[in-house]
Amino acid sequence: MTSNDTIRLLILNNQRSEAERLISMLHASGHPCRAQHVESEEALVKLLQEQSWDLLIGNMNSTAPTPAIAIKQIRRLNKDVPVILQYEADEDESPFAVVEGLRLGAADVIDLDDDQHLLLVIDRELQNREQRQARRNTDRRFREAERRSQQLLDSSRDAIAFIQDGLYLYANESFAELFGYEDKDEIEAMPIMDMVAKADQARLKTFLKDFVFKGDDAESSSVGFTGLKEDGSETHIDLEVSLVTYDEEPCIQFLARAASAHIAHSNNEELEAQLKQIKWQDVVTGTYNRQYLLNHLEHIIDNVDEKQHSCLFYIELDEFSERIKNSFGVAGADLALVDIATLLRGKAHTSDTIARLGDSTFAIITHNLKADAAVNRAQQLCKDIEGHIIEIDHKTLQVTCSIGISLINETTTSTNTVIEQARQAMEKVRANKGNGAMLFEPDSPKGEIKIDINATLQQALANDRFRLLFQPIISLRGSDEEYYEVYLRMIDESGAEISPNIFFEAASNISACTKIDRWVILESIKMLSQHRAKGNKTKLIVNISRQSLCDESLLPWLAVAFKAAKLSPDAVVFQAQEIDVTNHLNAAKNFADGIKKLNTQFSISNFGCSLNPFNTLTHVAAGMIKVDGSFTSDIQNNNESPETLIQLIEKLNEESKITLVPFVENASVLSTLWQAGAHYIQGHYLQEPSSGMNYDFNMES
Repeated sequence: MTSNDTIRLLILNNQRSEAERLISMLHASGHPCRAQHVESEEALVKLLQEQSWDLLIGNMNSTAPTPAIAIKQIRRLNKDVPVILQYEADEDESPFAVVEGLRLGAADVIDLDDDQHLLLVIDRELQNREQRQARRNTDRRFREAERRSQQLLDSSRDAIAFIQDGLYLYANESFAELFGYEDKDEIEAMPIMDMVAKADQARLKTFLKDFVFKGDDAESSSVGFTGLKEDGSETHIDLEVSLVTYDEEPCIQFLARAASAHIAHSNNEELEAQLKQIKWQDVVTGTYNRQYLLNHLEHIIDNVDEKQHSCLFYIELDEFSERIKNSFGVAGADLALVDIATLLRGKAHTSDTIARLGDSTFAIITHNLKADAAVNRAQQLCKDIEGHIIEIDHKTLQVTCSIGISLINETTTSTNTVIEQARQAMEKVRANKGNGAMLFEPDSPKGEIKIDINATLQQALANDRFRLLFQPIISLRGSDEEYYEVYLRMIDESGAEISPNIFFEAASNISACTKIDRWVILESIKMLSQHRAKGNKTKLIVNISRQSLCDESLLPWLAVAFKAAKLSPDAVVFQAQEIDVTNHLNAAKNFADGIKKLNTQFSISNFGCSLNPFNTLTHVAAGMIKVDGSFTSDIQNNNESPETLIQLIEKLNEESKITLVPFVENASVLSTLWQAGAHYIQGHYLQEPSSGMNYDFNMES
């Protein structure tokens, strides 16, 4: 956007005269604008849904609506409208106004009388918005290019496969046919040596090892070997080999050129149309299938602009398996699904797309429907389904559904995001007994939660509203030790969980951390004692705060607590953060030495972030080290080299420390951690924190 472009501006201000002054100032400074003064929440919602806006400038003292409501509605409707707030300078309130405005989600908060500052921020935010739009367009074009490339790979007569870590990452149908496989999926994740004759395996291994060792200097090469087909017969294979990137992963490409003569495909248009219909159709209900919906959704997202808007309805039949499948069997369930699909088609608009996403899940893509109208239509659809009578084997039944809605507009870039947002909204409906509809709304930023956190914490302390979660820790070295790390959650009045990251600062301010820590320790010891009484060998890692680390009365209290629970102290490991240990070395040393005398051990978490982390270990006797999760996240999410983490683990092993690596979110990092010598791993890939110690450690052995 250039300085001469007209700014589409929303103004939130109780004083219309101030809104007019703002417009006049913008025009005088060379910023022509088409502005709208917002006078109610209803008017704001209407304006956001009917037009596209570049910016909202509001006063912190606005009441109709308030800045918090305006920002919430912008998020709710998934609009890219930066918000700039202004405040009236006051010696007592000014610093708080800036912090509060930023906490609400404003792009900036500016003194009402500082017009020059405002103009600079406006230019910055308009440029940022333009860059976000360009990025979204680029993301769409990039995904379209990826899809086209994938389609070319899938349909290529050349046999193509991608190799990573000695396994087939991908192979097309032609490559599968080359080795006599009917389905390319049978090859994926198969070791390449399983398809190479034994006499040529050593030679091919050497070739690939040398090829990878050259790295970016490697040039395309060729190799021949005797391949093994699925039926065990041998065939000579000639491949062109090169280094490529597939699905954002570096790998080796195998390419076998197709013969010049191919079997001619039928040009029968009618047959092709029938095959296409079968490909995109759900065989049970006759609606479109999941793959068609995904492709259609991608097409909509790639072509959406500021004048277009669509919605996705994520429709989940409530208790379908329990009420129908278990009672009427698979055949009866299919009949019920056909009946519901027929109902949905009868209620659909001509431009709607209906598809079956899963076992009891349907989706509808509808166009030119605003947010509130979409919710109303979805709620009516719930009533229609609830009132519909299904007949199976001369028996009648009725079902209900939960519907989540996500918006598709100019800010949407990802198919997965659209579906996931609708699914999350549906889950909230289902958690509230189902039979309803809800529009997806993003969670409030943490700043909003902090408003009453002190009061919520006091109520939780008074009413014992805390609960523990347990996340398993898995050995990579074959140890039979069973570890869980204990996590704490506070429960507010509505039953929602609040993480310690939010409430521990408030707890520190009222000197409640040691009280909370002791509650966690007592509950952990009690639950562990009951768990071990069933014959389990489980141990717990319990986190303690800085205040408990420095509390000299904690050690004698622990001795009494273990004795009262009749639990061996070696069943619990106490863990403190590296920053707390570094800042309180003497206290940490005394605590670590003290619990060692109790026959338990000390662990340091978030290790590796200080300037000299190993200096800490010369003072504090920590037997277990949990490295900081950012190391793993950077490898998995940012494609960073694992070398730093490998060196850290190797040095810890030299110090005879037991190493624990958290945030393991996928299998790609496991081989790296195993080769580096990590002892234990932890993360959502294995299991999320849960309310019980129910992980099956036997399946890891």
